[in-house]
Amino acid sequence: MDMSIVLEFIRPELFILALFLWCIGLFLKTAPWFKSEWMIPFILLGVSLVVTVVYIAIVNGQGFTTVVFVTGIIQAVLIAAVAVFGNELIKQGLVKRKDDSSGS
Repeated sequence: MDMSIVLEFIRPELFILALFLWCIGLFLKTAPWFKSEWMIPFILLGVSLVVTVVYIAIVNGQGFTTVVFVTGIIQAVLIAAVAVFGNELIKQGLVKRKDDSSGS
């Protein structure tokens, strides 16, 4: 699936949230007290769910309706997926590629 198709479904004003999630993920990954790296995508999804639903409900003035929750969940999952997928692309394309090139 072409990533640009997924990006068309995300509200433009919420793209900054993907960058915010990426920063949270990097923070957790480098924090010496955080040992459960496997939890990072789940934490990012949770943060994305809360922020996206609250944004759509309050900032857009739509209130906490069923439509807002469904829209927020869909948007939040896509935004978290973009953040995690983007991180994996960089890691696999740069870090792992160097590892493969060095013969490790």
